[in-house]
Amino acid sequence: MPTSNVANDRSHTPKGRQTRDRIVSVAEALLAERGFHGTSMRDIAAAADLPLASTIYHFAKKEQLYKEVLDGIAAELMHELDLAIGPARIKGDLVERFVAPVDALALALVRWTLRYPARVRLLLRELLDNPTRVARAARLPLGPFLERASAMVTSGVRAGVLEVRTPETAVLHVVGGLHYVVAARPTVARIVGAARAKKIESLYEREAIAFARHTLGVPAAYALISGTVST
Repeated sequence: MPTSNVANDRSHTPKGRQTRDRIVSVAEALLAERGFHGTSMRDIAAAADLPLASTIYHFAKKEQLYKEVLDGIAAELMHELDLAIGPARIKGDLVERFVAPVDALALALVRWTLRYPARVRLLLRELLDNPTRVARAARLPLGPFLERASAMVTSGVRAGVLEVRTPETAVLHVVGGLHYVVAARPTVARIVGAARAKKIESLYEREAIAFARHTLGVPAAYALISGTVST
């Protein structure tokens, strides 16, 4: 419709872009806390300190706004993947060409979950809430990440330096395992107590990286010499 095209044009003016970004940022926080079904456009408008009409002006439907949030997270994960693939472009032995990028991916995923626990919760909610919507979706924002990450692992398997039966499952095990642990932190802290929870948190990065490496088939000898695990 012509009206939506005009709104879209105005969303890309400096002021419109700023407002649009504020709406997306607020929506992401609410969606992570309440889920898609528990968040209304009115809630988002109120949290962004905007009239409901202004919010709908930029995003006519909640589904459009939700897609914008997921697209942003997917783009960020793809950027992390691009950084991990970097070492694959250098010339070296099989380990450097096929194992180093997967190892870098393991570290990137662990550290991403540490930086963005709210986004971890949002993605977990999406998996639980989306069965009806995913059947109708023309495009899945996180699809390219799974495909590309799996392709990295597949290359290592074919080169004979990674031992993984099903690359897609391995990637999902890593993503799912890391997300679950991060999302479970408040509950775990209540179960084990503050002192033990603090100890668990201090060891999380090192243990999570070891888990991700093992699940993605990174040889133990390489992990020991790579020097990338923080102490």
